[in-house]
Amino acid sequence: MKPESQAAPVSAIDLNPFLGRVFAVDIADPVVLRTFADRVDLIFRHARTGVLVHILVVTVTAYSMDAGYNTRDAWTWGAVMIALGLLRSLAIELYLRGHAGLTNPVRALIVFYAIIGITGLCWGAGGAFVLPDESARQVFFIMMLSGTAAGTVTTLAPFYSAQILALCTSLLPLMLRLAFDGSNEEAIMAAALVLFMAAMFATGRNTHLAVVSSLRLRLENVDLLDSLRRKSEELDATSRAKTRFLAAASHDLRQPLHALRLQAESLGVSVAAGTRARTIIDRIGLSVDAMERLLNSLLDISKLDAGVVKPQVVEFRVDTLLDALRQEFGPQASAAGCDLRFLRRGDWLESDPTLIETILRNLIGNAIRHAPGAKILVGCRRFGDAVCILVADTGPGIAPEYLDRVFEEFFQTDNPERDRDKGLGLGLSIVSRVATLLDLRMEFRSVPGRGTRFIFIVPPPPAPRAVTQPSAPMPASRSLAGIAGSTVWIVDDDESGRLALADVVAQWGCETSAAASAAELLSAGLAAPDFVIADYRLREQTTGVEAIRDIRAHFDDAGLPAVIVTGDTAPERLRELAASGVHVLHKPVQLGRLRSIMANLMARAE
Repeated sequence: MKPESQAAPVSAIDLNPFLGRVFAVDIADPVVLRTFADRVDLIFRHARTGVLVHILVVTVTAYSMDAGYNTRDAWTWGAVMIALGLLRSLAIELYLRGHAGLTNPVRALIVFYAIIGITGLCWGAGGAFVLPDESARQVFFIMMLSGTAAGTVTTLAPFYSAQILALCTSLLPLMLRLAFDGSNEEAIMAAALVLFMAAMFATGRNTHLAVVSSLRLRLENVDLLDSLRRKSEELDATSRAKTRFLAAASHDLRQPLHALRLQAESLGVSVAAGTRARTIIDRIGLSVDAMERLLNSLLDISKLDAGVVKPQVVEFRVDTLLDALRQEFGPQASAAGCDLRFLRRGDWLESDPTLIETILRNLIGNAIRHAPGAKILVGCRRFGDAVCILVADTGPGIAPEYLDRVFEEFFQTDNPERDRDKGLGLGLSIVSRVATLLDLRMEFRSVPGRGTRFIFIVPPPPAPRAVTQPSAPMPASRSLAGIAGSTVWIVDDDESGRLALADVVAQWGCETSAAASAAELLSAGLAAPDFVIADYRLREQTTGVEAIRDIRAHFDDAGLPAVIVTGDTAPERLRELAASGVHVLHKPVQLGRLRSIMANLMARAE
């Protein structure tokens, strides 16, 4: 087959007005010009299969004209016709193999027209000068010629002028001979040929139009696919730009926000309770919490887009998860006037408890923000072998016209003023993505004025476990006395954040040493630390991962507990951090969580 690279571009087709008229091509129509090369290719490929049939028909026809007459005229005619068939076959093979002389579609079509024109004239010459006067042989010749003409109509369908050329050169000479010979039978045959040729013209035109329409449609489909591909590339580029923007903005905002939280925490410890300064510090804390929620939503979206969130499937008890959520959201629900209730059972599930908690946290937070004063029910029910986790509220619900859009990013139905207390509109988008990641079946229903309900079908463990009595609720705080007296190194090139974090950790009873790089701490001759907190971005293109690695290598302690603190949310950065094996906290750091991680990691290292 002719390779795709052989197809000539539109610019390579130099179709002047004269050739346009010869080929019956409207050179003013850009679509016609764009399909010209395809039509040439199609006519060559169609003609390839007819060469063998041509040779067989010519051989039988020559034999029928010569039989009983012992003349060589018929065989001479047959030899010429066979030679023309072989010449056409050679031209077709050269074209399909991409011969230099036939790569230009205009030149290739001129060669093809010349061959079929000469072949048609030879058919006409055979009927006019070689055909015997015997009626039977004339009828047989006409049958062979008519069959060949009918096949030619299909073969030459891409160009109507080629059909006209082949039909006229092959049929007109025979028609003239039969018309002027004078006998009634020959006149009738001539009239029949006229009708046949008219029918072939009509059929050929319809076939030609069908082929051209098909090529036009294919071209339109190609243009449509190209347009869709460009649009898709533009959307992908926009999405990547959005992700980069979110990552950059998130990092730049998290850095000062992280320092603000640390300084507010440090100041709060030093200020006596009940003073006006304490009230101001509490308000600062609330503002930091609001900004932290917004940035964490952006971080969750970035993580999911980056593909770094890998489910860690384990068996866990639902009541343990619900207890943690009850303690977290109970005060918020009370402040909003919501009646938040949890149904605890003691069922065991097999999934990622952290991601399940992410789903529930977003749904509960949404219900509290958007349905103040409503009843909110969170719990689980067993249906056969599956467990359904339920979050339902009696809030205002969602209008039917918005149901298909509630899972879109940044879409909110009741926040035209962009009140930060109502979030960014990312909660349900995160819920949908996490549910897809965990392969959970989600059912969602909302009725205006009656509330909203979410149900998630979570598989139980492979080995069924009996439903047990729910464990006692988790205590509101854990004992963190394990970190008191520990030596903590802090590596951060941002001075305000480094000093603020050092003050907070020191207030937890730890001995702290802080510097802008690991090299500064190592060169000071200090004793080995019990824990290392390193910011990800450091000076001179170094990272916190490298700083932790250098400290561990210096003290020959590969298991030295450490944590990375970062404001980066770029997908490639998240993948790099996930591959480092070091625990990661994102700014602004929740200090309670930092304390818990320090206690847990140091306990494991003992």
